[in-house]
Amino acid sequence: MNQVLTEKIVHHVLANFGVIPATFINWENTQSMVDKSFLLPERLAFQDSDGTIRSHVYGCQIMAADTKELKILLVNYTDTDEVSNYCMIVHLQNSPTYGLYLVQDPSVGGGVDYSEAMIAVSLDSKNWMPCNTYLQATFLAGMEQVRDLGRGWSKCNSYQDEYQALQSFIKFHTIVNQEEEVDERQEI
Repeated sequence: MNQVLTEKIVHHVLANFGVIPATFINWENTQSMVDKSFLLPERLAFQDSDGTIRSHVYGCQIMAADTKELKILLVNYTDTDEVSNYCMIVHLQNSPTYGLYLVQDPSVGGGVDYSEAMIAVSLDSKNWMPCNTYLQATFLAGMEQVRDLGRGWSKCNSYQDEYQALQSFIKFHTIVNQEEEVDERQEI
């Protein structure tokens, strides 16, 4: 799997939702997903070396093709102002759930830790599988169509399944990255 391509796709999707800056975004026509109007009452708690971090969760939804709801949840959990750990869940009703992960760190070359970028899919929102290039391209094509829907977004309601998927995907990402770190150490 091409990690740089994965990062570029995740970066592109997050930029399209106004989460991270990009030169190709028309900010006059883009409503940012991290707008207070999409702020959900839940907060995700994470443990780090300095204690517990409570991060805001944002959620938006729109009616997509065939009158299916598309729901998206986003969290940025970090312990510093410099590093951002973005995790996004995208779920079209009666379809698989996709999870995206991206770390932006200015101390890393180019500002992105490519090894952390991930796009994964789940049929039940509990068991995840990293997407191959074909699934990533299919997901990106779908997200481009979503971008073209315009400004019809509203704040999420009835999103408990997506919220559980968000928590599940974060755990999956953490486990995968820990396994990769162990594999790298064994190669040395």
